[in-house]
Amino acid sequence: MISAAGRRALDRYALAAREMSAASGDRSARETGSSVEFQDFRSYQPGDELRAVDWRAYARSRRLVTRLYRAERTIDVHVVLDVSPSMGLAGKLDYARIVAELVSYVGQRDAITRVHTTAGAASPVAQGRVGLARAWGLLEESLPVAGGPGPVEGVRSFALALPKVRGAALAVVISDLFDPQPWRPALVALRARGLDAAFLQVVSEDDLHPPEGRFEVVDVESDERRTVGPEEVRAYRAAVQAFLRRTRSALAQAGFGHVLLRVPAGVDAVAPTAARRSPASGRAARTAAPAPDAERTALAALRRARVLVPR
Repeated sequence: MISAAGRRALDRYALAAREMSAASGDRSARETGSSVEFQDFRSYQPGDELRAVDWRAYARSRRLVTRLYRAERTIDVHVVLDVSPSMGLAGKLDYARIVAELVSYVGQRDAITRVHTTAGAASPVAQGRVGLARAWGLLEESLPVAGGPGPVEGVRSFALALPKVRGAALAVVISDLFDPQPWRPALVALRARGLDAAFLQVVSEDDLHPPEGRFEVVDVESDERRTVGPEEVRAYRAAVQAFLRRTRSALAQAGFGHVLLRVPAGVDAVAPTAARRSPASGRAARTAAPAPDAERTALAALRRARVLVPR
């Protein structure tokens, strides 16, 4: 759940999607609309039109708040969270959830936004407080799915389950992208449905730079076990860098964006997501301690990568 401070910061940003500017014009697509359908409140910010200020609320609370209205948009935003087993390692899924919450919060200000998982789950439209609560509930309860589809098949199935898009649409895929299968089938499916896409690749320090030594490693996708030493670790590091280059190149050739997001220190200290469940309900129970730092780090990373731009 995004903190109140995080929401105030996010209210100053919009998604930097080409489709958002193409659908309704550069300026109107980055701002809240002026239609007659009320959407939400937020704290007044310099530059807000005075006619949008809720003066009755000011009389009651002595605080300036701005009324927001849902804009008429042809764009859909789909936030797709990878729940394959490798995402359950080193805090990646916990961090990816935070990133998904930030992106969906900003997206629903300007667009029809839904949250999906690569296991096939989907939320109702995440617009306004009720819609956001349902979408974030789906994110909170999403666990790594053993034996489920990898990210390539998950993204492909997500795309093919959608009707062909008449207007502009954007898929924001949040994943470590680790899959032995080539990405081409998923990229072709996204294009076939008329979707633009941005891939936010969430990786941990252990993914990129595992320590040298002698270990028994387990492939969480196939359960294969192997003993490795320093030479294998060095070879793995080189292979990971080659994989990143190939993946970036494939996405660029398809015309899709790619951003590398590193799990910040502290998130990977939390117990693996798959092992944390509420004793009462059996549902996923997230540990809240590292969230504020992770939230600030994720917001800063999305700003640096120009995924979020000032309104």
